[in-house]
Amino acid sequence: MFDVIVFVAVVVAVILVAGRYLRTLRRGGCGCGCAGGGESHVARPMVADTNEAHYPYAAELTVEGMHCEHCLAAVESALDGIGGVWARASLPDRVRVLSKDPLDRASLVAAVEAAGYRVTG
Repeated sequence: MFDVIVFVAVVVAVILVAGRYLRTLRRGGCGCGCAGGGESHVARPMVADTNEAHYPYAAELTVEGMHCEHCLAAVESALDGIGGVWARASLPDRVRVLSKDPLDRASLVAAVEAAGYRVTG
């Protein structure tokens, strides 16, 4: 009897989660937790030094899975957390990374992957 109760509870939980996810997708959200992407402005990370002349190194990344402003902000925050880096992402999949020091591509990829996205190029 206990097994049946646990099984029913798991099935109900799966149905509820799947329903919420599908509603988010129908409202135009990407499933990242943005609740439908209806917000017109999302707080993007702020970098103290926004003078591009101070960043002699640059890289372009192609990041898979960015679909909304929340996704862009998550990727930018992850990359901006690397010292001396300023990142700007744009839909659908571009990220421009500026750096004051030579760039280590492996650390950029690791930061993006830690944010839940994948670098494809």
